[in-house]
Amino acid sequence: MNFRLFSLGCCLLLLISCGPVDRDGQVLADYESAATEALVREMIRTAPELNPGVAKSYSITLGEIVRGRDYTPASMPFLKRFDDLKVRMISATVLTTMPPSNDIVDPDLRVAMFLIQIRAMKQTAGDVWEYEAGWSYKNQFQRLAWKVIGNNGQYRVERGAVVDGNFKG
Repeated sequence: MNFRLFSLGCCLLLLISCGPVDRDGQVLADYESAATEALVREMIRTAPELNPGVAKSYSITLGEIVRGRDYTPASMPFLKRFDDLKVRMISATVLTTMPPSNDIVDPDLRVAMFLIQIRAMKQTAGDVWEYEAGWSYKNQFQRLAWKVIGNNGQYRVERGAVVDGNFKG
């Protein structure tokens, strides 16, 4: 009996030390890859202009977002990879909501922002990844299937079918 408890304790300790995982057991920190960077760049480039003339901020979460529970924010080193885009990237750890609509807002600018969610990532071949990723802005959102194909450090991002959302654009 003691050996079983010891083994269970060791397994739990290993799981906790790995950090958050996705629904398939992949460590979310592994999402912060060059392929994911290419995907996020494409999502920012192709994001709809929903509120023309208003400053835009972006934030990235990894894995599931479950109402009433925490989510996993992308790390600051990962967010820094987008400095060359000259867009405002902020950590999801500081996001807040603004009544009465409870829109997610940039806490400094107090304006709605784009929240990018990398919900799932699966490597299907040596340099091929399939993603389920989406964005939300105020009360609009869209989640899509994506494929990222690497070739000698260069990445091609292919947009797939809409998985979920209410955006009609």
